[in-house]
Amino acid sequence: MSEDKDILTRYLEGELRLVNKHIPYKRRNLCELLKEPVPYIILRDGSVHVFDMEELERLKQVLGNKACDLSLPIIVEYLPSDQEGFYVVNGALEVEAVSKVLGCEGKGEHLILYRPQIIELRRKLRTTTTILIKPGGR
Repeated sequence: MSEDKDILTRYLEGELRLVNKHIPYKRRNLCELLKEPVPYIILRDGSVHVFDMEELERLKQVLGNKACDLSLPIIVEYLPSDQEGFYVVNGALEVEAVSKVLGCEGKGEHLILYRPQIIELRRKLRTTTTILIKPGGR
C-alpha cells in the first residue's frame, strides 16, 4: 500500500507542476518594471508574460512610497477543499495592495479570499496577479 501511495504522490506532484507552469522563475520589483518600455517576466514554461502598464501604475498609486518593495506578480494560492476552496494572499505588502484594490479589510501577513473576490481581483489586476494551485490543506 505504501508503494502505491508513493506512486500516486509522485504523479500528483508532477500534475501540479504542469498546472503551475505559468508561475514565474523570478518575481520582479514594481518600480523596476515601471522603468521598462515593455515590462515582462519569464515563466517556468519559458514563455514571456507582459504586464499591463495601467495595472502597474494602479499598484504604485495604492501603495504610495512602499510600491518599490512590491514583487510582481502577486501570487494568490488556491487551496482546494471538500467544499468550495479558498484563496490566500501572503505577505503584508501584497495583502495591503490587494485589499486596497478590492476595497476590503485586510491587515497582517495573510488575506483569505473567496471566488467572487478572486473574479473581481483578476478583473482589476489580470496581468499583475497569478493563481498558484496548492494541494488541499495548509
